[in-house]
Amino acid sequence: MGGAVGAAGLVEDGDVGPPPRAIASLRSIPYDLSTQTLTFLFTDIEGSTALLKRLGEDVYADALAEHHSLIRSHLATCGGKEVSTHGDGFFAVFSSPRACVSAVIETQRAIATHEWPSGEQLRVRMGVHSGEASDTSAGLVGLEVHRAARIASVAHGGQILLSATAAGLVRDWLPAGDFLKDLGLHRLKDLGRPEQIFQLGAESLQGEFPPLRSLDNPELPNNLPAQPASFVGRDVEVAEVRRLVGSARLVTLTGAGGCGKTRLGLQVAAELLDGSGDGVWLVELASVSEQGAVPAAISEVLGITGRAGRPVLDTLLDALELQYVLIVLSGRAPKSPTPSCCGAQGST
Repeated sequence: MGGAVGAAGLVEDGDVGPPPRAIASLRSIPYDLSTQTLTFLFTDIEGSTALLKRLGEDVYADALAEHHSLIRSHLATCGGKEVSTHGDGFFAVFSSPRACVSAVIETQRAIATHEWPSGEQLRVRMGVHSGEASDTSAGLVGLEVHRAARIASVAHGGQILLSATAAGLVRDWLPAGDFLKDLGLHRLKDLGRPEQIFQLGAESLQGEFPPLRSLDNPELPNNLPAQPASFVGRDVEVAEVRRLVGSARLVTLTGAGGCGKTRLGLQVAAELLDGSGDGVWLVELASVSEQGAVPAAISEVLGITGRAGRPVLDTLLDALELQYVLIVLSGRAPKSPTPSCCGAQGST
């Protein structure tokens, strides 16, 4: 049989691989040796602040040291590399997703059976994801690193969550007794596309947990819209707005159009959702042109019913005094002092 003629030239029967001209073309493609495909692990202790209050600083410090020692021991045994530690949380990477799975299972077993000070039981949440990251002077950088951290953040203490990517890499290699449970699609707090989440289970580990702490959890009421892209960076701004919201009844974000005020406000709102209040709500004001219509727009979103003969604003203010609510106002501001993007937090 004859050979096949293509754009790169003649390929004879029996030839293996691309023709020489194609090889030269491939060689011209830049290859970034600093970018690697890794499996990322994020962990942290559930309820660490409450635990600190119960144990006191000295005893908590001892418990934290034991926690760190257990995790580092299993990282070393399974070939994991500790990237950073922040308080009670670890960020580690593995070259093998199977090694990571072995590490998290054995670590959870060790944590569950360890004798903690004062009879306490530490509960550690864990999130695993596989993807690319670049090794830079600032450390490992990449969207997949953020995705792994977000997955860990929706877990409960004692729970191990895997992304669909990580689950696909280990599914056929799990030891007998280990299993993956499909928890479905979940919206993470970066407001990007929903992620399919799996729970990793094993013998002697807790198997049942409450619903994930994602935006789909009914205990975290909100109407935050999905965004076309995940939120990455701007950590300083997020931390500052969160601090201000925690200390003031009204926070206004100002800046030039298109600088990201609304996106920043939405991200802070998502991160403030912890189940302790009555939710976070977005109020679109793009179509509101009169000052007097603003209270009605907010009331409609919050489901607050007006009373006959009583001003809408008074009814709204009464309702907000009985709720913990963060309202993100988005859109063109009406001709009034009302800000175009703000947070208002009520208190009991």
